[in-house]
Amino acid sequence: MGVALNGESHYRRSVGIASVELPVPLSSTIRMRIGSTTKHFCALAIMLLAEEGRFSIEDTPRRYIPELPEWADSFTLRHLMSHTSGMRDSFDLLFQACGPGTVTPPDTPLKLLIDTDSVNFPPGTSWRYNNGGYVLLSEVVERVSGGTFGDFLRTRIFEPAGMHDTMLRPLDTDMVPNSASLHVPLPDGGWSRGVFGVPLRGEGGMVSTVDDMMRWLRHISDPVVGSRDSWRQMRTPHASHGYGFGLMMQKHRGVHTIHHAGAVAGGSSQMLKVVDHELDIVVLNNNGLNVLSMYQIVDAIIDACIPGLPPAPEDARVEPVAGTFYSHETGRVISLVAHAEQQFLDLSGMMLPTLRASDGAIAVQILPTDLVVRPDAGHTRIEITEFGGSDTLARTEPPQGETLDSELGSYRSASAGLVADLFLSAQGYSLRLANALGSLVYPLVPIGPRLWKMLSPLPMPLGGTLEFDDSGFL
Repeated sequence: MGVALNGESHYRRSVGIASVELPVPLSSTIRMRIGSTTKHFCALAIMLLAEEGRFSIEDTPRRYIPELPEWADSFTLRHLMSHTSGMRDSFDLLFQACGPGTVTPPDTPLKLLIDTDSVNFPPGTSWRYNNGGYVLLSEVVERVSGGTFGDFLRTRIFEPAGMHDTMLRPLDTDMVPNSASLHVPLPDGGWSRGVFGVPLRGEGGMVSTVDDMMRWLRHISDPVVGSRDSWRQMRTPHASHGYGFGLMMQKHRGVHTIHHAGAVAGGSSQMLKVVDHELDIVVLNNNGLNVLSMYQIVDAIIDACIPGLPPAPEDARVEPVAGTFYSHETGRVISLVAHAEQQFLDLSGMMLPTLRASDGAIAVQILPTDLVVRPDAGHTRIEITEFGGSDTLARTEPPQGETLDSELGSYRSASAGLVADLFLSAQGYSLRLANALGSLVYPLVPIGPRLWKMLSPLPMPLGGTLEFDDSGFL
């Protein structure tokens, strides 16, 4: 980790080793993956080309990637940078079938988008984190500039900013000098090597060092790469929770921050600037520590470095709510969990800590969302607000004795390239999702009438819910 004030380094510390296979200690000059922290570098690449008049960020990506379906005409490069395009995410489609670690051809994410025939929501009406959007942005940079995405970053951004140890590393299997290994903890102890599998570009392909990322945070305060107008647009929130172009603008205990975290297979990163105090913080790890923990570490560093901050919001200690809630209108499912007298929220398989208000409202404290859940007095319904929209979810309970015997068999989605096999084994009902690259088996549990939950077979937020009707399931 590194901490700087007004661009001057005040703290560097490295703990642990670069690889369990070699006795090499970590240091602030060893390359490590920064994951999705890459995204604002990709957005800056788009802004640099726009400054040159090569295109407008109000252009549709289909203008430069004409093989995309017609739905790509409805949104712009601006929507892609801010995660408000509403299109499907190629990484979601891929990982639901085979998980991370499966090595794929470089064009796999783009081909998945080209074959997709629908979207999640109309552009600009909501917000949803979307790696596939940055697949398209990276492709636009390459097609318009005429070179590789990695070369563009190196010559136009890294070298001018003095980041000489930073580079694009598409694959974890590439041999790159001065690089730390990624470590995925095994359930019974020990480690396996972290391999993402999909070749990465602007969605999360960079490796950097603590020292280089500290140089970059100093650069953000007085940029030489990119115009001040480009940086103003990147730092302008385009969603209700503060997301701009690959950057989050939020407050921590009253002070303004700019940040973006990154998660990879076997590591994570967090980069944050406290704007009001010109306090810069970088934390990188290669031990599988999740992004939620990285948020907490950086928040603790802020609190230790800046005296006199307003007190942190206190939890009202309202009696926790437990139950699963379902929206007939949108199909959304949210589970509230009570554990040790504390309220947690299960969001897509991630158990998230919450903060309770005195009126009983439940707010998620970590992750890029402004989700607030308000249970009714009897805990039979919840009202939620998120990204400017609202929804009502009713408590759902599995009916006694409900089976899926009549639904057993094979299903296919041509546009997603998926085959789904619903089967019954000694362990119960399961769903096998498969594509051309692999497959995963999801155990199923009932949560409501004709409504079943897919449990993730991997220690990551995979799965979802199945809604059965006469023609199959959603």
